[in-house]
Amino acid sequence: MKHFASLIAAALLLAACSPQIYPLYLDVRQPSTSGLNLNRKSMAIVYMDGANPADSSFDRSAASALARKLEEDYFGGEEVVNLYHIPSADTVTLDAMHSLVMDTEGDVIFLLSSSLGEKTPEGAQPVSSRLLVYDSMGTDKLYRFNGSALIPAPAGPDAPSQAEVVGNRISTRFLSQWKTESFSFYYFDGLYDGWFDALERMHEGQMGKAIDAWTPLVKIGSNIKRACAAYNMAMAFYLLEDYEMSERWLALADKMENLSLSAGLHTRLNAVSKK
Repeated sequence: MKHFASLIAAALLLAACSPQIYPLYLDVRQPSTSGLNLNRKSMAIVYMDGANPADSSFDRSAASALARKLEEDYFGGEEVVNLYHIPSADTVTLDAMHSLVMDTEGDVIFLLSSSLGEKTPEGAQPVSSRLLVYDSMGTDKLYRFNGSALIPAPAGPDAPSQAEVVGNRISTRFLSQWKTESFSFYYFDGLYDGWFDALERMHEGQMGKAIDAWTPLVKIGSNIKRACAAYNMAMAFYLLEDYEMSERWLALADKMENLSLSAGLHTRLNAVSKK
């Protein structure tokens, strides 16, 4: 009986020393429906000054609305998408877009040009818009989007203007899509020296505080515990989109132990590097 109790104690001790896996489910940003991945890229919106001043004024307001939507989605609402205007042109070449990249210092250029028709008696506005998009960090090609619509008159004084409605509609093609994915972390049962605190911070979305909790664990305990802490750090930096730091911590974890979860993070980092 005494021998049996010793076996149970040994088994419990082994379990406490063995890493457990904690899955964390998060919504991950995906490319927009346009097929363009605009995340972590600077943007500029250029509208054309046409012969009709009303068209130019309309495009300025539409471009401003588009900028606000992009800022809300990709930059947390920070006003970083600048507006520019150029003379109207029937055709736009890749060389012209290359020049706009240099002039605006934007990674992605949106070039907007609209033509207004006569308003209906009810105040609806016919609009035909042409949008060219160039991603200087992607394939060297122009993406073309054309559309026409009859925009109803604003329903009230606080309703968006017709130009804002057009800008908002255009934005839907370029806003992020989201997908729920699972991200796995290591922890050890029975230990209260930072492991559970770090996981709790991750669950609350406080990744910086989770990293602070894991940092000292990389330097203490057995090789497997230090490797697991380093892997957790790598995954946290991956979620923060600091891929260079993620690779460094993952390399450290690999030097200490051959962890089962490391291969999955290597695959994610490789996919990022190819974009």
